[in-house]
Amino acid sequence: MRTLTIHLGGHRDCMGLSLRGSCTTPADAAHLEQAVNQLLVRAVPQAWIDCRGLHSLNWLGQQALLQASSKARVNRTELYWCGLSKELLSQLKASGLGSELALRPAADFQGPQFLIAGATA
Repeated sequence: MRTLTIHLGGHRDCMGLSLRGSCTTPADAAHLEQAVNQLLVRAVPQAWIDCRGLHSLNWLGQQALLQASSKARVNRTELYWCGLSKELLSQLKASGLGSELALRPAADFQGPQFLIAGATA
């Protein structure tokens, strides 16, 4: 059963994802990979990922984020991970992955605004 909900959207060169729930299972990691693949097909220089609704990551979830960023770099797309909670930021920094990801505060999100509608509700 999937515990991660992902919405993909955009227009022209403004693409993004919103992540909701937890990325803790092989199915979640595969779901994230599939969403990133769909995003990369657009060949945009940057994409914005709203993570305010992401509640938890385990090692598998952390690896999924790292693999998504690596794959995006190969495709010349920079992924900006916006709005991770303090707990998840601490977890990523403790694991050494914090320096591998382009982490930004929620206020920096420049992706499609409809992706963040209701994110804090």
